[in-house]
Amino acid sequence: MGATGSTPLSPPHAIQLAGPEDARLFFSGPPRALTGKIPLINSGTDKQKIRSVAVSAGDLLGAAGLPLREFSFYAKLGPGEQANISGKIMLDRQTRPGNYDIEITVGSRTLPATVCVTEVVDLRMQPQQITILAGSASSYKRKFILENEGNIDLPLGAQCEVPLFEPRDLTSSMLIGLHKADKASAESMVKGILREWSDLPAGTLLINREPKILHPGEKVAMDAEFQLPPELKPIRHYQANLRLYNANLKLDIYTTAKVGSARKENPINAKKRRSESGKEHS
Repeated sequence: MGATGSTPLSPPHAIQLAGPEDARLFFSGPPRALTGKIPLINSGTDKQKIRSVAVSAGDLLGAAGLPLREFSFYAKLGPGEQANISGKIMLDRQTRPGNYDIEITVGSRTLPATVCVTEVVDLRMQPQQITILAGSASSYKRKFILENEGNIDLPLGAQCEVPLFEPRDLTSSMLIGLHKADKASAESMVKGILREWSDLPAGTLLINREPKILHPGEKVAMDAEFQLPPELKPIRHYQANLRLYNANLKLDIYTTAKVGSARKENPINAKKRRSESGKEHS
């Protein structure tokens, strides 16, 4: 029937917020996925649906960095139908952890709501894999791009440590140890296996960098110095997995010489060597 027929029309805002007068809504989670329940009732005589909810959120920003005025929300209710439907609010990813008071409006009714933003640790690092061809030098520098995509400050200390290993599994090392051992006794073979296993750790790698606090949304270029342990052997392959907050770095080191053999010679020894060399040629 048309507008002049006898069928009554539903009011323009038939879907309303339900619940008692002193009701308060709650949303919680990380900034990009704050979830909560919204109680609704269709007070009209026809099926009704809504696709968004109005919100008064003060200084809170939405996902695009603009003031939050509404958020997407879909509900479809029949005449007189009630429902408690999950909704999701998306805020700017840098919204600091804490509780925020907002107001939500559906139809002609407005209810207060508490938004509890949880902390998010999200460090992005590039590159995520590096290779060092280690000659006689004991340290090597690399440049990294670090970005804080979370909502809390991330302190970056001046130094971190990570163990280096030869990329051999325990089974392969056991077979190598058995091959090298004297087969005359079980004790000798066990010692051969343990000797190979003990060689898997190859010392501790030190990573030095400028200390800094990386704020939410901040992106920086940073130099890091990798100081190799003197225990590394020539013509070997070593690996390390460095974890900095949630970011991972895979490191491969291929040694071509004895680490540290290019260290600066002691001045006294150098003077003595030159003196001895001069005597030989005189």
